[in-house]
Amino acid sequence: MKKIISVIIIIVFVVLLFAVITNYADSARVTTGNEPRFCIKTISADGSKITYIGLGYKVVRYVGVSPNEPFKSNVGVKMGSWFMNYEKPEVKAIKIANVFPGLEEDNGEYFDITDINDVSIIQNILENSKYNRGLCRGINNYSIIMDNETYYLKKDCKELQKGDKQAELTEEDLSAMLEIIEKYEGETSAE
Repeated sequence: MKKIISVIIIIVFVVLLFAVITNYADSARVTTGNEPRFCIKTISADGSKITYIGLGYKVVRYVGVSPNEPFKSNVGVKMGSWFMNYEKPEVKAIKIANVFPGLEEDNGEYFDITDINDVSIIQNILENSKYNRGLCRGINNYSIIMDNETYYLKKDCKELQKGDKQAELTEEDLSAMLEIIEKYEGETSAE
């Protein structure tokens, strides 16, 4: 009987030691933008959420376009215990303002886009654009604020600016954004 108890204690100790080591290794990989290695990967039915289940921990990752895109291209990622519940924060409204011609500042007169379909279209375009190009010399036409992040829409370049990087827009994405913006443009709100 003592032999069985000592074998069980050794097995539990080895499993706990392995859990600590794999958690430490995967935590380091996730914080540096790499996919966890010691986990079982499951993908949601719509392909937008990937869950990695490790020994005592899990990593939840939201992707923009496809579950096959690189780990660094995720929209949201969080690591925690098996009991962690992480849902991507939902955007309820987007603020947009006209930008003064030739200046980098908006006019301070914002209008809110609150229709869930319109918000999701703009959110999808903003989050899934690849911001890896240098800035063009075009004029900022609109200032777009989503989740305390400011983007600038440049119609003449067909690009979105985020910080010091820009993303090229397709003709369809640009026209979809402009159609939504023009629908709400007359309605101003206080910031």
